[in-house]
Amino acid sequence: AEAAYERYWTPELTRVFETFVDDLSNWYIRRSRRRFWNGEPEALETLWWSVTQALRVVAPAMPFLADHLWRVLVIDGPDSVHLAGWPKAREADETLLTEVAEVRRVVELGRQARAQSGIKLRQPLRRLVVQGADAAAAHTGEIAEELSVKEVEFGTVDASELRVKPNLPVLGPKLGKELAAVRAALEAGSFEELDGGGFRVDGHELGPDEVIVERRGKEGWAVAGEDGLTVALDLALDPELELEGRVRDLIHEINRLRKEQGLELTDRIVLTLPQSDAELLRHEDWIKEETLAVEIQADGAELQLAKT
Repeated sequence: AEAAYERYWTPELTRVFETFVDDLSNWYIRRSRRRFWNGEPEALETLWWSVTQALRVVAPAMPFLADHLWRVLVIDGPDSVHLAGWPKAREADETLLTEVAEVRRVVELGRQARAQSGIKLRQPLRRLVVQGADAAAAHTGEIAEELSVKEVEFGTVDASELRVKPNLPVLGPKLGKELAAVRAALEAGSFEELDGGGFRVDGHELGPDEVIVERRGKEGWAVAGEDGLTVALDLALDPELELEGRVRDLIHEINRLRKEQGLELTDRIVLTLPQSDAELLRHEDWIKEETLAVEIQADGAELQLAKT
């Protein structure tokens, strides 16, 4: 942001701000929703601090909007964001930033694999295998939650068929007459995959940006990859996973009905399930926690809920 202001190049500033908003809303806020519901002060204070600091940064480019939001959010402080001064950047935890960036890459590719398989996110799966993202290994819990899987393994993805093609606009000038031999070797599968997403072929080491990699999942697997990172989802379902998927669908439907009936987030309810869904009561405590139900019966003809 400071570099953009030095040249007063607002398009660059806008891109920086958009990236911040995306990180805040699509990761921190979404990952912290339960903490917000529980009223955890640290989560709320972190959100408030992040937003108010961002308003100070964008105020010169968005003076009226930034000032309006500042006056709404700040009670004990300067009356205007334009009197608040420029924020001082804190030293970043580069290790943590790298880890979280890798986690988000894994999650994004995992969602792509989910989309390819046609299995919705609410249906839990047993296993995800990750190759090429060791920095994310300390955050298996977050990855498992985001992708609705029971286990996350870091290792070699052997559940895919690998095809590698030359990136001609890049490799052509680099290899010249040798391009034809490299291309033929790649088509024949005569290459060695290197750490970091590169390949050794016909005496040449090719970087991730010099090749086009296609990974196709073998039977029972969904695979997605990009820039040296590959993820593979085990698509096998067992009765336990299928039951959990039905419970998640039920919770989704109940919360849709809550919203449709205009209930407040804190309103408690009594639930009546169809008799055909009695099996779902094996997860009664989970359903109650997610829907704020105080009582659940499974003796009805259809799903019904009533405010207590």
